[in-house]
Amino acid sequence: MKKRILIPYASYGNGHKAIALYIKSYFEEQNPEFEVITLDLLEFAIPIIGKISQKFSEGLMSKYPFIWTLLYNVFDNRYSIAIPNTISMAMFKNKKLRRTIEDFNPHLTISTHFSGSSLIAHYKRKNIINTKLITVVTDYEAHEMWLKNIKVEDAIVVSDKEEAKTLAGRVIDRNKIKDFGIPIAPITPTDFNKEKALKKYNFTGNRLICLFFAGGGRYTNKTVLNYAKKLAKADLNIDFLFISGRDKNTKDTIEKYIQKYNAQNFRVFGFVTNIPELFQTCDFVVTKPGGVQTTEALYFKKPAILISGSGGQELANVRYFVKNGYAKRFRTAMNFSHYMKQISKKPFLLEGMSRKLKERTGNTAMKNLYNLSIDILKKD
Repeated sequence: MKKRILIPYASYGNGHKAIALYIKSYFEEQNPEFEVITLDLLEFAIPIIGKISQKFSEGLMSKYPFIWTLLYNVFDNRYSIAIPNTISMAMFKNKKLRRTIEDFNPHLTISTHFSGSSLIAHYKRKNIINTKLITVVTDYEAHEMWLKNIKVEDAIVVSDKEEAKTLAGRVIDRNKIKDFGIPIAPITPTDFNKEKALKKYNFTGNRLICLFFAGGGRYTNKTVLNYAKKLAKADLNIDFLFISGRDKNTKDTIEKYIQKYNAQNFRVFGFVTNIPELFQTCDFVVTKPGGVQTTEALYFKKPAILISGSGGQELANVRYFVKNGYAKRFRTAMNFSHYMKQISKKPFLLEGMSRKLKERTGNTAMKNLYNLSIDILKKD
């Protein structure tokens, strides 16, 4: 009998969905007997409320990160967390979503958003479904929202051993905490050829290549555009692969900068699906400190330059990467531009981060999650 695996997420930004799709792809590849579906909870939310909450959260993170950080900290305790959790449950606890989940009747649920964990935990308590539950924390710090359902969950997967130790003091059953890391598993072409890639993007390969992620969400932080503008204007000895994501306005704005400053070292793309090729082509990455892009940089062992983010959970991501020597962070466009000018003349300045990344062993998070899932399913 096929084992049914449900992966719920909520499309606030791209991170939760990206991790869900990585898991689905890997599990299906490893075991054709698995029936795996992903489920965007926002598609089942009360239509107006769901869209408002999505636009509000994404707009707040992009335009007012200090307010987002304040709210993030205010609700990061076991008492105040009841407020956002109640709102979340009110949005997603409806007949249509319940019927969809009941009809699929998963043997295992792997949630990449805390709302999914809360909803499935609620259904388990009410004996509506009998599914095993794993929660995957998609950032480098577990906010209290991620921990609310630890008694019902079979496991919670976190970023590293240090985070696991931190959480051990906040939960009862420490054995449920798994320090696997954030699970990503890009399908990397084994026949990748750097020379062909350089020819494809019309680069010589004689200078550094930077993969620049603008953010990819509905709203791109204006500061990110300002950073890109400075790079286009500076005419650095660096080639840029600029990924604007789905936001057409960002792509149009960057193309205007390129035309204005004749920045022939820029290649601009919208939404892309060839992430492994881009990472294999580049020497380093510039990105906001979201959980997915930073983890992808970690996976491909590329130094990361972290720029203006959304605050909140992204500040924890910054702390993790900077502390471990995998990245550098710049709060202002001036300091960022100065550093980029330095490495354009002295590429060896990236060697320290490259060395730290090479010292980091393995990319086993997804494999460990898969093995854990097999073990949990055997207990069913």
